[in-house]
Amino acid sequence: MNWSVLLGQMIQGIVDWWKKLWFESKLKARLKMIELENQIESEIEREEAAKPIYTEHPVASELQTGESQALGGAMQLTAPWYKPESHKSN
Repeated sequence: MNWSVLLGQMIQGIVDWWKKLWFESKLKARLKMIELENQIESEIEREEAAKPIYTEHPVASELQTGESQALGGAMQLTAPWYKPESHKSN
């Protein structure tokens, strides 16, 4: 067998191996990046879904008398998925 043919086949084999290795490493890096992006997006969505809703009601003159009216109306924190009995449909 000719040495130049053998050397050419070895070089071609190394180039093919290097291309495969490069492709696999780029693919792994890209998949890891997509996984991290999805993880960040899901964390943001979870935080938004669990964010409480703050409601400040107006002063109720019949319930709040005297100086307590200066404090303002009732304050309420609720979960986004909570629906009071008056808003539920039967």
